[in-house]
Amino acid sequence: MEIDKQAVGNRIRQIRQELKLSMEKFGKLIGDLPRSTVNNWERGINLPKTETLHQIAEIGHVTNEYLLYGEQENQYILEMLQKKAGKLDPKIEGLIVDELKQADLVSEKEMDRMVEFFITNLVPPTEQDQFTFQCIDEKKRLYLGSTNFGKEAQLYLHHDNQNHILHMMPFTFSNFSVDRLLVYLANQESYSYFGKHLPKKLVEKAILLYSINQSTGDVRIAPLVYSKETASYQYTEDNQYLLEQQYLYLPFVMEVEKERLLNAAYPSSK
Repeated sequence: MEIDKQAVGNRIRQIRQELKLSMEKFGKLIGDLPRSTVNNWERGINLPKTETLHQIAEIGHVTNEYLLYGEQENQYILEMLQKKAGKLDPKIEGLIVDELKQADLVSEKEMDRMVEFFITNLVPPTEQDQFTFQCIDEKKRLYLGSTNFGKEAQLYLHHDNQNHILHMMPFTFSNFSVDRLLVYLANQESYSYFGKHLPKKLVEKAILLYSINQSTGDVRIAPLVYSKETASYQYTEDNQYLLEQQYLYLPFVMEVEKERLLNAAYPSSK
């Protein structure tokens, strides 16, 4: 949903007029800004900067989303959710919308990150999310894990038979969040969506999950060990020994490092 600058300007004007302030006094109140700047906002020529927009919302006792999208603020959030997660249970949609509004976010980037967080942690898996596995190189003990009934490749899996470790790395162009995969592995209810179709010889092994941290851009390797008590994978300080060099799978280390360098050279415009 595009931002209507003219409509935002009208809402800013309404807040200013309700406070009975001139453009000059309103500008000084929110950061010693000149009258011309406030005038440009109200005429819809440009939008306030993120920090300033937040100040205006606070002064007007409205949410940032209302200031940007008016009465359609809920629709904007729902469109973001549906674009990322498809149709959801209305109860979950309502919960996420409420949480996002209470967070009082300003920028679309902040909103996007929080939507991703809720999708990762709150949206339950479906049959479409269930993983299937295919051996693509028997000599290298390399498997391809897919979702959407085998139609969408999501990760590579290498079985280190000697050390009893499963090495996993996202497939190129994978649309499955690594953080969501970690949630699957760590919960008994959702683990079955990952492990149900794993070959028996690969079940209940230690896991090293190789990826790029989306916040910092650094290589991230998550060491996990299967717990029979919880019937899921867990991270503890005791798992750190898995990060010692002799346990790492060099081809996956090299691949994620290449991706890190590529992302650094060509940062996402998102």
